[in-house]
Amino acid sequence: MTTVIERILGRGTLVIDAHAHLWREEDAEIVVNEARRVGVSKIVVSCLVNWDWSAPGTEPRNSLVFDAAKRYPELYGYIYIDPLNNELAVQQLERYLDDPSLVGIKLWISCPANHPAVYALTERASKAHLPMLVHAWRRGTRLRKGYQTLPSQVAELASSFPKTFFLMAHMGGDWELGCREVAEAENVSVDTSGSINETGMLETAVDVLGAERVLFGTDAPSSGFLPNLGKVLSAEIEDEEKRLILGLNALKKLVRLRD
Repeated sequence: MTTVIERILGRGTLVIDAHAHLWREEDAEIVVNEARRVGVSKIVVSCLVNWDWSAPGTEPRNSLVFDAAKRYPELYGYIYIDPLNNELAVQQLERYLDDPSLVGIKLWISCPANHPAVYALTERASKAHLPMLVHAWRRGTRLRKGYQTLPSQVAELASSFPKTFFLMAHMGGDWELGCREVAEAENVSVDTSGSINETGMLETAVDVLGAERVLFGTDAPSSGFLPNLGKVLSAEIEDEEKRLILGLNALKKLVRLRD
């Protein structure tokens, strides 16, 4: 069956979701089946089972991600790490560093991205050549269970680690400002993930950053594959730029992805 992606961009178009999640074990089958249906060939996930890591006895459920990746070849994983819990962060990094499905690190929102604890963790990530996915959103900085990181704070962090690749989630929420605030940090790319489906979003990102610095992401299963594919496929940009965004950039930037 020919997918809508192939009808628009041709057979063999590579689609990689660089930002998705598993909330529970059952999500792996749901996400993979839907990805197969619409033509997404690789999905990089992190686990959002435990939202409040400050509660006693809780920790990121990274095992859920990497166990699922053993069952489904489409799945790859980010280690979800709390920068403020250095002992647990190091433990998780050492546990999964050699896992063949590991793609990078995702920061838990216990502190802004320019916090000193993040710098210490990024030093370790840089030595291991691990990309870092950073949630960023301009919606007030303090949340009940953590902090919103601003795009300017992602740029500040990235400037100290020019050889480390950073992926700023959701284009920073306010995509017009977010893209511009990281424009000079050339080791920062943005992803398209989430329910933001606004006219001009992709066109602005390509204009400000270049298509090579935009990666396809969905935030699945919270946000579906189809609306996120739609905002790329319907964007008024060149077809080759769409192919870069949908998969070729991720294959280049997320260096642990297997062909």
